[in-house]
Amino acid sequence: MRTDRNETLAGRSADGRRGFVLAFVVMMLFAISVAGATGYLIVNSEFTMAKYSAQSSEALAVARAGLHRFAAEQMGVMGDSASYAIADGVVLVTARKLMELDSLTDYYYIRAEAEVSDVFSESTPATRIVGAYGIHHRRPLAHWAAVTITNRELWVESGADVNGRDHDNSGECSGSAADNITGGIAMIDVWVDENAYIEGSPKEENWSGGYTDVYDSVGLRWDVLTDPNFVVEFEDEMPDFSALPSDSYPVVRYNGDLYAEDAEDGRGVLIVTGEFKSGADHDWAGIILAGTFDDVMEGDTHGIVVGGLDGTYPYNAVSWYGNAHYHSCDVYAANESLSYLELVAGTVFEVN
Repeated sequence: MRTDRNETLAGRSADGRRGFVLAFVVMMLFAISVAGATGYLIVNSEFTMAKYSAQSSEALAVARAGLHRFAAEQMGVMGDSASYAIADGVVLVTARKLMELDSLTDYYYIRAEAEVSDVFSESTPATRIVGAYGIHHRRPLAHWAAVTITNRELWVESGADVNGRDHDNSGECSGSAADNITGGIAMIDVWVDENAYIEGSPKEENWSGGYTDVYDSVGLRWDVLTDPNFVVEFEDEMPDFSALPSDSYPVVRYNGDLYAEDAEDGRGVLIVTGEFKSGADHDWAGIILAGTFDDVMEGDTHGIVVGGLDGTYPYNAVSWYGNAHYHSCDVYAANESLSYLELVAGTVFEVN
């Protein structure tokens, strides 16, 4: 009987130990599961936070890129908004006019809001906003002279007419009947043949400061206007002006040299990045801007011409045989096609 009782007690003890071990194993498995789940949640949370942080940084970069792209693409009429897809994000840029600084420039506030998301967080995209202030130069070219060159001398040859008197006094545009400007500007001397004509207020000027003096006074960014990435309406070709509205003064750019004859007649802004020569049959209304002029110029212009903007002047003198008449309406209309937005230095900031 004692033996049976001992065996019964031993069996119960073994069963108790097995029950304890089973309970302990279950508890350990539960603890491991909890620890694993907690670890997963922590890792997943850190991954999500890191992912969102990366998206947030990218959104800031996209916002800044959109802001600068908007500023670079403003040419002609100032836009009030634009949307761009950049990298993995989308940015909406808006511009609000704050005030008119003067008759030629406006002050703007520009805001760029960017969103970046991926397939795992489309409902909660990373959003960053940057702002800046900008100056919109509505008509940037300064009206200095009918002809301005950075060469040492301008020779107004027999039969030529260089005239800074406004040839539009009809009131056809808001810029008509303007004050007279200088006839011709060169660095050292403007020489006039006895059978030539020059007029203006004054008739002629010498800017001994050279290229820098002219470049700073003209008010244009030649590096921007000649950059292939700066989009113009017509590149290396003339538009069909008969198909354009009569009040359209487009920007036409020729890369390299151009010898212009009647096939290149037109209106607007003519940009020649290299050497420009105006033949006897060439006629242009508006603004002509050239890297440099040929030493013989013969065509007719109704507006303003500026040569030598690239800082080179291979000829000591330019001989002018044609007619260069200041025409305020043509300059006024063409000048608006050159308008550009310039971000004020040091004003780019993140909007909270």
